[in-house]
Amino acid sequence: MRIPEHKFGIYLLACVCGLVDVTSFVGLHGVFSAMMTGNMLLFAVALSEGQPFELGFKYLRALIGFAVGVIVATRMMKACGAGNRSRKVFWFVWLLIGLAMLLAFWRQPETHHLLRDVLVNLLSMSMGAMTVIIRVHGIPDLATTLFTGTYTALIAESPLGGSKSDRWLRRLISILLFISSAALGGYLAKINPAYTLGLAFVVMSMAMVIFQKSAQEQADPPS
Repeated sequence: MRIPEHKFGIYLLACVCGLVDVTSFVGLHGVFSAMMTGNMLLFAVALSEGQPFELGFKYLRALIGFAVGVIVATRMMKACGAGNRSRKVFWFVWLLIGLAMLLAFWRQPETHHLLRDVLVNLLSMSMGAMTVIIRVHGIPDLATTLFTGTYTALIAESPLGGSKSDRWLRRLISILLFISSAALGGYLAKINPAYTLGLAFVVMSMAMVIFQKSAQEQADPPS
């Protein structure tokens, strides 16, 4: 069975999410750019310790950045129109990751706190925008930023859960890609977060090529 090229693109986006999120967590002092549940929990911990600003503001910044990404992507998709034309918003995600990469190569975030905060905002915005696009154009159970549902479905619809689904393979692949890319990204982020963002940008660019080719084939079907 031939796997559609656009599905390969979605798999690549799972890698991008792993790379970007681990960059934020390892390279930018324990902040998530995609997993907002983690930021909410850590912000709640900061509140419980009576340090909402000293410890909690960095998580709040990520939550706000993610929300901005969601809002901008939603409005851009409406402006682009229905159908595959709204996929063009992926270029917004590509641009944000590319800008973050350039800034990280320009100056080491570890020694420049303002730059680190800007990177958190950019990466959170990119993941918020990606989440919105995947909600519309994604493949069911093939996760990129939200893996809890995919992990739950993988177990629930398995022999262990008393059922069987033909979606198990793509669920498992997306989870493994996320873990492997995050593992590699975590190693690189300890050396320099710019390296991880550079790899994320390359993988995102590959996904964009696949999406662009898929859009052209759908616009010009073979006669």
